[in-house]
Amino acid sequence: MNPGRVAAFERLTRLAEAFPRLDPPREALPAMDGRDAALAHSIERLVVRRWLTLQPLLERQLTRPWERVEAGVRAALLGGAAQLFLMDRVPEHAAVAETVEWAKRSLRPGSSGMVNAVLRGLAGMRLERLDAAAVSGGKLDDRALLPLEDGGAWRLREPIFGDAAPDRLSQRSGVPLGLLLRWINRFGHANASDLAMHTLMPAPLVVHGLPAGLSGTAPIPGLDAVVWEGEHAGLVEAMGAHPGARVQDAASAMAVAMTAELRPAVIVDACAGRGTKSLQLAALHPQARVVASEPDADRRRSLHETAARGARAGIRVEVAEGEASRGLLGTADLLVLDVPCSNTGVLPRRAEAMHRFSPRSLDSLVQLQRRILEEHLPLLRPGGAILYATCSVEPEENERQIAWIAGRVRTATPRTERRMPEGLPGEPASRYRDGAFAALLTDVHPKGPTDGAAR
Repeated sequence: MNPGRVAAFERLTRLAEAFPRLDPPREALPAMDGRDAALAHSIERLVVRRWLTLQPLLERQLTRPWERVEAGVRAALLGGAAQLFLMDRVPEHAAVAETVEWAKRSLRPGSSGMVNAVLRGLAGMRLERLDAAAVSGGKLDDRALLPLEDGGAWRLREPIFGDAAPDRLSQRSGVPLGLLLRWINRFGHANASDLAMHTLMPAPLVVHGLPAGLSGTAPIPGLDAVVWEGEHAGLVEAMGAHPGARVQDAASAMAVAMTAELRPAVIVDACAGRGTKSLQLAALHPQARVVASEPDADRRRSLHETAARGARAGIRVEVAEGEASRGLLGTADLLVLDVPCSNTGVLPRRAEAMHRFSPRSLDSLVQLQRRILEEHLPLLRPGGAILYATCSVEPEENERQIAWIAGRVRTATPRTERRMPEGLPGEPASRYRDGAFAALLTDVHPKGPTDGAAR
């Protein structure tokens, strides 16, 4: 059977065992043909994104509670359902037959018969495939419509999704109810609905620094960047030919752009990740020494690769290893803190993040963000600037965090910018934007004992 499906079902089994945490397994896919690997990635990605959409469909076909179905069977059912409903190019017979074959080879005796019966029942639930033009107005809330990422939908033979509007929206979009209710309370139902449906939109690759009109690209109106529409191998080749290019959504680029009027001599990017903002900082401030650090070993390897690619274009980024940043104490004119966050502004890219979101996890992140500031504040010279950034839409990580920072230091009134996610299923990729928040604090000085800073 297809090795891509085998790999996908094995990985989905581990996710089913860990649910509701759906963090991708750290193990890479086994070596296989590129098309097979793409199939494996697609099945896993769509299941993670639409777990809560597929589960009600499967429950309608089951004779026992979903929670009592063993993990391997749930993996097979979810993977098969994703192919039937969410992958137009997969023939029904292949989706069913290969899923059943995997269950026969990998699961306990008798499981394959159950998988076969459920998937064939699911296939029979599909009444018609509607295009985006046919899905509009009141149909957007139809209990018998399953929305798709291209703006179309499957019309089901019977209403499946919940009676209450929030339950229905949660199931149809795949966004957990707790997170959705939070958005409804903070942004209103209409905006929360847009946020939820935005998560279905495929996130494009936005590339800065490629020449206009390059094959495989499409321009983005009003932005000096393009959407990459070609094959991955073509992107690798283009990035190699233009080493100063970077993959970065416009909302992410917003943060660094806020520093354009500064003239820093030393910039410390303290949470550099894979180095996208580091490269942007070095290009925007060519006179500055840019030092980037990253505690995660995998991302730090990517950071080194980004720095090496930038160097070939004459863009210099230093990567600080271990305790090297201690030598920068009190020297940074600009301290950049692109901190770990809930990722609620980039859920099309990080669908697993919505499943791990909770009040407790949010509070833990807020405390981590504060520790990162406290640990790195000594690197800033008196009178320097702090650029704080997240890819979250949650006030606790954004505006409230800036208020807390302003209570720890003396600073000019912070300048803040928030971008809400943009783009809905069926709209062109050029309409897509991540959500992000950034704040620039200038003329920063630690507060003394008489300032009343400790709180």
